[in-house]
Amino acid sequence: MSPVYWSKRMGRKLYKTDVFRSLANFEEQNTLKDGQKVDRPYRSDIVVESYTKGTALTAQDLTATDDLLVVDTVKAALLYVDNVDKIQNKYSAANAWIDEAGKRLSNAIDAKFLYQVFNSNNTVDDGTIGGTSGDGITLSAGNILDVFGAVNLQLDLQNVEEEERFFVISPHFYTVLWKYIAGKVTMLGDKTGENGNIGRYAGLKLYKSNNLTGSARWTPANNPSNGDTITINAVTFTFVSTIGTTAGNILQTTSTAVTIDNLVALINAGGEGDGVNYVSLSTANKRVVQNWVAVDGTTYLEVRAMGSSYLTVTGSDATDVWTATQQAQNLFAGRKGCVDAVIQKEPSTEMGPTVAVGKSGTNILPMTLFGVYVFYQGKNEMVRVKLRSDAY
Repeated sequence: MSPVYWSKRMGRKLYKTDVFRSLANFEEQNTLKDGQKVDRPYRSDIVVESYTKGTALTAQDLTATDDLLVVDTVKAALLYVDNVDKIQNKYSAANAWIDEAGKRLSNAIDAKFLYQVFNSNNTVDDGTIGGTSGDGITLSAGNILDVFGAVNLQLDLQNVEEEERFFVISPHFYTVLWKYIAGKVTMLGDKTGENGNIGRYAGLKLYKSNNLTGSARWTPANNPSNGDTITINAVTFTFVSTIGTTAGNILQTTSTAVTIDNLVALINAGGEGDGVNYVSLSTANKRVVQNWVAVDGTTYLEVRAMGSSYLTVTGSDATDVWTATQQAQNLFAGRKGCVDAVIQKEPSTEMGPTVAVGKSGTNILPMTLFGVYVFYQGKNEMVRVKLRSDAY
């Protein structure tokens, strides 16, 4: 006899905060109002040498090299709202999901922007602060100041202007920093009002993001056996001796290197199988894997997931190692404008009726078209900070 009442609004959703609009260089956006590519060639260095009177110098070659930003990334989502639901639903499904789509598309641009840190010529890892080179840093209040010092040193060595420096950190990094400064928020100075900005420390303008790239490395002890699996962020891949048709099957060949090749190919194809060496993932898992990049190390696989600050990884064979020191959050420091971005189509929505295909309703298609790129000089103006994340 007790009625159930509906709220005036639907439940709230939480979204990641973008930082790319505060940090990217958009100067080429006007150039690429149409077209697909813009070339910013870089020239060879000249070397000043000693001159001996009466002796001819050898002429130095003066060369320039193409450097192209390409607008080639399209992100979209197809939504359908039936007219029956428009009449009967209490809430406007179209409005709710259109608003969400805009935020998701913007997050996708941001994730691609933050992934560009892998193009950096400078890295701060455990070896930089006295540990093992190539390993992620186990961050603590005892070494966090060393990380700030190492970042600034890398930028100093590249002659990067101090007033232009930034550091995009994760919530985990911020937690350790908070402990180090004993919760004295005044030590971070004033916020600027820019998206994600939380103040300044050690000469670096700080931005907090939960949209950084996480990476992990899988090194099999030998060629995976039939039925072995690995799981990355809840996406399972199964190694089989006969390819079959099960989603995520990977042909286990007679060579570990070739088996890894097959896994890398499936990931880098966005989860789309060839039916011979690997089988397509489910539609839901394809949408996840499209944001990954697989790096083939011959004896190992490294997976980088844009927008996932850390990865959850497991495997059925205990001898096949997910290297703990290579499970990393990849933080981004540098000079503002070190990454260029062009957005030819801001996240926006088109709508159209579906009567022609026999449905009474509306298709909703949010979409964005953009490109992000690190030009030659920008690679010297950024620093990849590699933090160990296996405990997260």
